[in-house]
Amino acid sequence: MDRTARLDRLYHTHDGPPPKPELRVALLGGPGRADALRHAATLHLHTSLAAEARLATSRRRGGLTAATCRTDAWLSRLTATLAHHRRAAVALLDQRNANSQ
Repeated sequence: MDRTARLDRLYHTHDGPPPKPELRVALLGGPGRADALRHAATLHLHTSLAAEARLATSRRRGGLTAATCRTDAWLSRLTATLAHHRRAAVALLDQRNANSQ
């Protein structure tokens, strides 16, 4: 059983508080690997959320006229959400590139 499966099993079978960070890091293969996995998971989350926001924005925009686009609060919120997740993903990629040099 790999480390991620063991950690998942630990979370599903433990009724008390979550394991201490030291135990989670040890189960994932040390601090370097734990940081890499955390970084990759965060990047994947922001990338997925940006894709969903992009799709929702295009669907919303398709149902509006040019005049109503400027005042549609829902479209504005979707656009802001898309921009946030794109900025977060780019920041994570920049951080990864800076760490690899």
